[in-house]
Amino acid sequence: MATTPVTPTMVFLNILDNYDQRLRPNFKGPPVQVYCSAYINSISSISEESMDYTVMLFLRQRWNDPRFVYQDYNDSITLYEKVLDKIWVPDIYFVNEKGAPFESTSGHSTLLRIHPNGDVLYSAKKTILLACPMNFQLFPMDNQVCKIKMESYGHTTKDIEIWWSREDAVLISEEIQMPDYDLVTWKINNNCDSHHTTGTYSCIEAKLFLIRHIGYYLIQHYIPSILIVVLSWLSFWISPEIAPARVALGITTVLTSTTLTAVSRSAMPRFSYVRAIDVWMMTCGLFIFFALVEFAVVHFIFKRDKKFAISRKAREMSKRLPRKKKAIDKKDVASEDEVDFKPDKGMSSPEPDQDMVGAEEKTHRTPAEIKALYMRRARRIDYYSRLIFPLLFTVFNILYWSVYLSMYH
Repeated sequence: MATTPVTPTMVFLNILDNYDQRLRPNFKGPPVQVYCSAYINSISSISEESMDYTVMLFLRQRWNDPRFVYQDYNDSITLYEKVLDKIWVPDIYFVNEKGAPFESTSGHSTLLRIHPNGDVLYSAKKTILLACPMNFQLFPMDNQVCKIKMESYGHTTKDIEIWWSREDAVLISEEIQMPDYDLVTWKINNNCDSHHTTGTYSCIEAKLFLIRHIGYYLIQHYIPSILIVVLSWLSFWISPEIAPARVALGITTVLTSTTLTAVSRSAMPRFSYVRAIDVWMMTCGLFIFFALVEFAVVHFIFKRDKKFAISRKAREMSKRLPRKKKAIDKKDVASEDEVDFKPDKGMSSPEPDQDMVGAEEKTHRTPAEIKALYMRRARRIDYYSRLIFPLLFTVFNILYWSVYLSMYH
């Protein structure tokens, strides 16, 4: 008499006859040991403004359920999501999840496989939006650490203990390419249990170490700002007589530098600390501003001869006063009580003021000589500025890049 062959459906239905999915394996016994592994298929949409990123991964969980032991069938039984509501699975959730899970476009995102010895493999495809707290003090030469943190929701460590698998706990797809970052390495941690008033919950986490690409910011921010600073130095080669050209050049470079600074912070959250790129942009802005101030000083000295020309005219007009008025003034002074005053021997006669002497010397020069004097002084300031500004900017570059590149790893 032929016997009916045992099918996976028959084995599974027999198991469900005495199975209660509301109870965990080894109920009131030792905690269930759940071993997890993750295959990260893609990392995308890393946002500095909202401090989050999107990851698509395959999360695999393994545990042993003695209620699934069978002997009539020598192979594993593979099940899909339609029967998951009839089977107990760990209530693991992502602690740093920000958004609702994305729907799978393929229609199949879960898999459950039962082995004859009671081992259960539960695999699920998940696309989730995770929070990633970032620090931008070294931006754009910064590196970030983004976590994937998982924890049991309703079962304490008395019921469930979660661990990373001993082998291949986290695997990263070699095809992952991010426009702004490189995934340098990753680390796993089994000791991140969280303590709440309701108990202690088992937790595991994976840390992804990301380093930012600096090439984009060199092209978009650093090189343009260097060119703007150098452009502001062109005013040192323009004659002080051509004031409109130097003013237009100075104001244009100042406004352009301000725009670049605003653009560098446009896609960032509002924070109070200073970033590395802020140090660069503010220093470049100061160089451009002082180049404009230098022109103001040069222009003031260049036109100062007119001041002495006006004072000379006033002095000549005072000499043309009627002599009669001077005689009257002398007579009034002579009519006053005369007082003899002789300075003591210990008293020294007042020395002439040096500034008055210098001004008096200038009065003995012709207007052409005074004008030539101040023109030479103004051009001398331009000459020294051509040397000092590039030298200081070079020193700043050496210090800036040596400090921040040493921390860029």
